[in-house]
Amino acid sequence: MQGIPANIKLLSFAKKGLIFSQTYSVKDFPRISEIVTNSGDKVSVELNFYIENNRIPCIEGQVKLEVALDCQRCLNEVKLQLNLVFKLAFIIHENQAEELDPSFETILNADEEFSTIEFITDEVLITIPMIPMHSHECQSYKDIIPVIEQERVNPFAVLEQLKNSNRSQ
Repeated sequence: MQGIPANIKLLSFAKKGLIFSQTYSVKDFPRISEIVTNSGDKVSVELNFYIENNRIPCIEGQVKLEVALDCQRCLNEVKLQLNLVFKLAFIIHENQAEELDPSFETILNADEEFSTIEFITDEVLITIPMIPMHSHECQSYKDIIPVIEQERVNPFAVLEQLKNSNRSQ
């Protein structure tokens, strides 16, 4: 295993059956580091390239990292351990997907070369919950602020008084 190049040369890597492994820092992934608070933490990445059915380039991979996000219930930090495992087949025509084992996620892509950082970023971002929350029932920020009950004044009370005074006359 060796470090992952900056750009993935899909067909070339798949034909050679290359396997890469590298440890990154969260800050190496700009789109991820702008939404998390732990940009100094490590990201472990393993990528295995191969050809399926004699012509379809594939990537099997694993990405491990911890992300620290703001809990959408209490607004405190929540840490999520992510362990992504993926099996991707890069097809040129949709009918190629019919030839593949259903365990593959198919990606319609004719690009021979693409950014490793962007590829890994996309895989991570689709696994981060849209509304991150603690697994336990944390206290909502609304629960912290005391609710002050106010007597509700009926805006038509004056009219009611006028109506009643007219009846008594």
